[in-house]
Amino acid sequence: MAEEQEFISRRSFLTILGLCISAIIGGLSFLKFRHRISGKIVGPNREIGHRIRENSKSTLSSNINRNVSEKVKVLILGSGVAGLSSGYYLHKSGFSDFKILELENNAGGNSRSGKNSIGAYPWGAHYLPQVGEEAVLVRKFLEENQVIVGKDNRGKPVYNERFLCFDPEERIYYQGRWNEGLYPGGNTRSPAGLEEEKFKRWIQTWRLKRGRDGKKAFTIPIDLSSRDPEILKLDKINFFEYIKEKGFRTKELFWFLDYSVRDDFGGSMDTVSAWIGLHYFCSRPVDENGEDLTLLTWPEGNGFLVDKLRAPIDSKIQTGTLVEKVIPSESKESRFTVQVYSIETKEQKIIHCDSIVYALPSFTRKYILGEKSGVAEGLTYSPWLVANLSVDQIPTGKGIPPCWDNVIYQSPSLGYIVSTHQDLRAGREESVLTYYQAFGEKDTIAIRKKMMGTSWFEWKEAIVSDLKKAHPDIEKRIQNMDIMTYAHAMIRPTPGLIWGGKRERLAISYPNLHFAHSDLSGISIFEEALIRGNNAAMKILGEQKI
Repeated sequence: MAEEQEFISRRSFLTILGLCISAIIGGLSFLKFRHRISGKIVGPNREIGHRIRENSKSTLSSNINRNVSEKVKVLILGSGVAGLSSGYYLHKSGFSDFKILELENNAGGNSRSGKNSIGAYPWGAHYLPQVGEEAVLVRKFLEENQVIVGKDNRGKPVYNERFLCFDPEERIYYQGRWNEGLYPGGNTRSPAGLEEEKFKRWIQTWRLKRGRDGKKAFTIPIDLSSRDPEILKLDKINFFEYIKEKGFRTKELFWFLDYSVRDDFGGSMDTVSAWIGLHYFCSRPVDENGEDLTLLTWPEGNGFLVDKLRAPIDSKIQTGTLVEKVIPSESKESRFTVQVYSIETKEQKIIHCDSIVYALPSFTRKYILGEKSGVAEGLTYSPWLVANLSVDQIPTGKGIPPCWDNVIYQSPSLGYIVSTHQDLRAGREESVLTYYQAFGEKDTIAIRKKMMGTSWFEWKEAIVSDLKKAHPDIEKRIQNMDIMTYAHAMIRPTPGLIWGGKRERLAISYPNLHFAHSDLSGISIFEEALIRGNNAAMKILGEQKI
């Protein structure tokens, strides 16, 4: 009996051992033959950026080589769209004694772009809506750069057709198939479809509304909108509560509205104001039927517009340079002493200047300027993730064919755009898909901590898992995936920001120091950044001795 038990025990052991070996071999085979995706996290340079916090409490560093210094009349801090705009308009006015400092290796801020063997692709902002008549400066800029090529018989701008998004423009993965547009309504007679029509009619009344001051309720530039108190009070409540209060109910509509404000402002419906939610839908021109006009886009996204701003002033831009501190100078040599750090040489130096355009985000002011007023306290900045996926074939799926913008219903992401959509070469299969995720939650600090602790592999797995909902074979299509995480991608228009007085206080200049950043407008869009940069440039030109 004992021998039989020993035999059974030994036999069981050998069986289990055999199964374990088979499992190990199978696992190794899976790892061996699972499609490998290359890639990396490419920026921004968060570690170097955090130096400004370390230096904010110290005096000018004693180890600075005082012989390594220079003098320039005007220093522009930051080369996002606002900073580039300041340089562009100084140059257009014939003023050349300026320099632009940028931390990253490339100018453009969250409108930067990249390029690989397939082609160009965006690293952030990727389109520009057709511009309304109030945005005179923006229209003129587009005319100067042949984006607007004329006017029709009604005086409306005519856009270069190559820059208007080709059809098909948008699709949404909803109920197991790809559907046209971005609204998940399905049948027009369904509750969701009926509520979409109700919402459109309601929004049209807001588009036509003017305040008691005679101005449009919502427009771009944002500061030309009506100041009617009855309209402005919507800035005090969040968008979610307001839409619910108006009797809208379907989960499809609420998803669509949440998607919309996450896409433009990086915040969920319950974190942005009702005023800005309405502004999203009412501030842009529409066609005779109240439908959105075709968007302007390029393979590199708004990197195309950045290149137009940068081209005439490229020699003025100094990249790889961290601005650590700005100190008013008492010497006759200059009005300001600016301490900078070179990432390449790891050397600190001093730049003397007479005027400054501060085109960095406002949250940096307490570190770099040493502000004690607290004017920039309490601002919320939305974290974003952008991933560029090189694929050997654009994914299709059941329903309508691939579009420029491809969104998955109830996904945590904003979907992906196809960088080669504007490519005129027929039959091209490979492409770069630009995948976006805006973290719209209230606790942005927790999101940033999570970002810093998440590896490339973990992001890659999450992105592939998300896309597999609509494209089960997507993993084998992806050859490379590069990822960029923006901890402070854009200012979030929380309740009270737009019309609570903070924006106006943020925009007030110091003597010979002028602010230029889209967060002075409360929203991060190209039009506002261009205008803010121009405003600062005009102030510089208006100063004495300039």
